[in-house]
Amino acid sequence: MTSNPFDEITARLDALAVDVRVLKSRTMNDKPADEIGGLDLAVTITGLARRTIYKLTHRREIPHRRVGGRLYFRRAELEAWIDAGRRRTVAEVAVERMAGTK
Repeated sequence: MTSNPFDEITARLDALAVDVRVLKSRTMNDKPADEIGGLDLAVTITGLARRTIYKLTHRREIPHRRVGGRLYFRRAELEAWIDAGRRRTVAEVAVERMAGTK
């Protein structure tokens, strides 16, 4: 009897989905959404250089707090700041134009 190759593909995709969920839950637990940190946290989250972070804080272009001369950042605010700069894909722009919304 010949087995259906799509059954094997579906089973492998299901196994991958389970693995992704497990990995995602591990990483979500490692970094709390309300984590507060200093310059190292901002560098880690944004991937920008320390000097660039200093420039952005001086220009007040990045969300931060200054307490006692020290800089503090919230993970959730930095992630929201990064997401705010998201550019739409060509497909998204095309769909909006076809729908006449933009």
